[in-house]
Amino acid sequence: MMSTFKNISVCYEHQIKSLVFNHTILFQYLKALRTISEHCYLSAGVIRQLVWSELHHDQYKIEGSEIDVIFYDPASDQEYEKHIQQALHRQFPYNDWDVVNQATVHQWYLKENGEQIAAYCSLSDAISVWPETATAIAIRLRQNDQLEIIAPLGLTDLFELKLRWNPRLVSHDLFLNRVRQKRWLERWPKLQLVEYEK
Repeated sequence: MMSTFKNISVCYEHQIKSLVFNHTILFQYLKALRTISEHCYLSAGVIRQLVWSELHHDQYKIEGSEIDVIFYDPASDQEYEKHIQQALHRQFPYNDWDVVNQATVHQWYLKENGEQIAAYCSLSDAISVWPETATAIAIRLRQNDQLEIIAPLGLTDLFELKLRWNPRLVSHDLFLNRVRQKRWLERWPKLQLVEYEK
């Protein structure tokens, strides 16, 4: 069983690398981001929608979309986030760039009960609490042009078109609200909403 899962994961890893390297604009973004800050990753929707577009045989139009950029640095301040955001905007003004240091998220993010969340210990730890399993992914281009992938919840749900709630941080109701507001099931009809068993 472990071997089969490993083979599936490797297969999906090869697929995501192929998709990224063959998407001219996304690859250009990754190279620019590496020049601005080699510690930053593209994350969440930009990758999820690339994969979902491919699996729906649609062309992925990245222009005009919001792109999440993340990094992890407990010693950094908000000015560094602004510097990265402004540098990206200067090069690619037709995208909305959202740059977030995941080491500081606990300072402004509250649980639904009003409690402050604990500080994350790494980038992988931060990504592992994102609301959907298919969204919990980040990529960056290393200096040798190899793609680094962080996917603490795996790539299976992303490639098997499963919308699955990740209960680590947000409630199931909030997850369902996100699905409705973003109209994912209408935009991506092959998606399957995984029922939550209480």
